[in-house]
Amino acid sequence: MERKKYKVTVDEKAVVFGEIGLAGEIRAVSQAQMRVNEAVRLGFNKIILPYHNLKGIHCEEAEIIGVKNIRQAFEAISL
Repeated sequence: MERKKYKVTVDEKAVVFGEIGLAGEIRAVSQAQMRVNEAVRLGFNKIILPYHNLKGIHCEEAEIIGVKNIRQAFEAISL
């Protein structure tokens, strides 16, 4: 089976974190607020994180996007 190759232009001010499951789902991670704070401190203004970590995240300095699967993550990080 031949795999398709994709060219994706990534926003250089974006950061992504989470755990990818075998089926492509994005799983929640621990200490999400701390990770968001650190990303903002480092100058990132777009943060893509697991949808299940959105609850309780507070950040006015960056755009926060919650994703449920790898496809949504690629769509969110692309320019």
